Amino acid sequence: MTEPDIKPKPKANIRFLYTFCNDVKLIRAFYTDLLGMTEVSFMDTEDFGWLAYQCEGLQYMFFRADSELPHEHRWAEQPGESVEGAAPLMSFSLEYNEGDLRKLVMQAREAGIKAASENPTWRQQSYWGWTVKDPMGNTIELYAAPAKHPEGDAPEWKD
Repeated sequence: MTEPDIKPKPKANIRFLYTFCNDVKLIRAFYTDLLGMTEVSFMDTEDFGWLAYQCEGLQYMFFRADSELPHEHRWAEQPGESVEGAAPLMSFSLEYNEGDLRKLVMQAREAGIKAASENPTWRQQSYWGWTVKDPMGNTIELYAAPAKHPEGDAPEWKD
């Protein structure tokens, strides 16, 4: 009996995620100023615009589109909690500690950010999640996994 020839697989890592937007300044106000993401590069000239964030080994980059892109009006399906009629679109989650999430919820409400619900909800019996839209209409889940789980089967968020 002959042993199969097993070759090691190459190691592959996602290092850059690219997306396009209509206005890098508006995206910057949302992700840098409101959400507190770590910005590593920004440029907005007549010819070219980009914005990059460092996210623990992944760089998330926005590029200004050459022509106007449509705003996504549908919510994306998400594993933790989906809005009725949600579509199979790309979305992602941003992690915060519970105290920072509480502050962020208040700031986002004051800024008039579109949210799927008034308050964060307790999801999958393990974390608080709040689903919002970015300026292009992308669905973003803001979440915090508290050190101590709240009491009861269906706890409610308290500001």
